[in-house]
Amino acid sequence: MKFEGYSDEALKSLISGSRFTVTYRIRGTEKEALETARNMCVEQTVEFPAEHIECNVIQSDIIGQIARISDAGDGWQRVVISYADEDASAEFPQLLNVVFGNSSLLPDITVERIDLSDGQKKIYSGPRYGVEGLRERLGVYDRPFTFTALKPLGLPAASLAEEAYRCALGGIDLIKDDHGILNQNFAPYEERVKLVAEAVRRANLETGGHTAYIPNVSGSYKYMADRIALAEDCGAGGIMFAPGLVGFDMLHYCSQRTSLPVIGHPAFLGCHIDRGRGGIDCACLLGQLPRLAGADIMVFPNFGGRFSLTEEQCMGIRKMASEDLGPIRTMLPCPAGGMTVQKIDMMREFYGEDVALLIGGSLFTKSADLSGNCRKFREKLVSGRN
Repeated sequence: MKFEGYSDEALKSLISGSRFTVTYRIRGTEKEALETARNMCVEQTVEFPAEHIECNVIQSDIIGQIARISDAGDGWQRVVISYADEDASAEFPQLLNVVFGNSSLLPDITVERIDLSDGQKKIYSGPRYGVEGLRERLGVYDRPFTFTALKPLGLPAASLAEEAYRCALGGIDLIKDDHGILNQNFAPYEERVKLVAEAVRRANLETGGHTAYIPNVSGSYKYMADRIALAEDCGAGGIMFAPGLVGFDMLHYCSQRTSLPVIGHPAFLGCHIDRGRGGIDCACLLGQLPRLAGADIMVFPNFGGRFSLTEEQCMGIRKMASEDLGPIRTMLPCPAGGMTVQKIDMMREFYGEDVALLIGGSLFTKSADLSGNCRKFREKLVSGRN
C-alpha cells in the first residue's frame, strides 16, 4: 500500500539513525522465537501488515529490527530487537509502549533489559543525586544507610511525628511514610508532613545529625504538585513515589522538577514481574526502570522476607541499579519486607556498602526504647560488630 503525499525522502529527513535495543526472553525453539520476534517488530511499532507497506523508510527504519538471537536455556531464547529513537519519541510512556506495549498481552515473552541510545540517556538522565550525592547530602560514608518506615496506618499525625522524632534521635538516616499512609482523615497529608518534618528537624538540631523525612506523595495527579511543594516548604528530605500506582512517567516528571531526592516503592509492581510465563524481569522492573525514571533509591522485597523474590533476582536488581550507564548516576538499592536487625550482616555481605537497609516493624517492637533500637541499628553498621 502506498501512502500518498509523503515521500521516503521526507520521512528519512526526520530519522536520526539512532536506535535503542530491548533484550527479550522468548519461550520456544529458535525458529519459534524468531517468528514471535518478527511479529513483535511490527506489533511494537507500525501495527500494520508489513508486507503491504511500500514506504522503504518505514520498512528499514521505523519497524523494529532483530539484532541477534541466542539460546537462553530451559527452552527459552534471548532475542535483541532494535528500535528507532523516533519510535519512542521523547516521552516515558511511549518508550514503555515500544518496549512492551501490545506484546505484554502475550504469554512467554519477558523483557530483560533496555539499552538506551546516547541521545535517550540525555532525556532519561536518571537520579538527580545517585549514591554519591545521597552520601554527601546525608553525611553517610563508608557504610550502608539506615532506613525505617513510620507505621502503622491508623495512628494520628502527632503519634507518627513522635515516632519520627525518636527514630531521628537514634540516628536513623532515612525515615519514610509507610506506603499505605497518604491522606487519611486520621493523619491528613498536610498536617502529617508539617508535624513529622518539624519533629525530625528538632531531633537533628539536638543530635547534629542529618536524618531525612520522606513523605509518600503517591496519590491523585491533581494533588501531586501541591504535595511536593508542601514537602519542599516543610524541609522534607525526599519524596516517595510508587510508580506502579502513579506511573513511571510521573516519577520521571517529578524527579526533574524537584530538588529533593526521589524514592521509589514497589507497590502494585508485583503483577508485572515475570513468574515464568512472561512479563518484565525483576531486575529490569525494580532496578533499571526506576533508575531511568529518576529514582535515587528503590525499595524492593528482599529474599528471605515475607515476599517471594530469590537471591538471584535481588542480585539482579542491585546490578541494574549500579551498572555503568555512562552519564546516568547509580541508584541506591533498598531491600526490605520483613527484615530484622539480625539479618544486617547477611544483607551487608550480599549487597555491599552501597545499600539502604530498611527495617520497619521489628525495629519498633525489639524493645520499648525506639531511639535505643535505632541507635543499635546504626552502631551495628558503624562498628561492624555482630
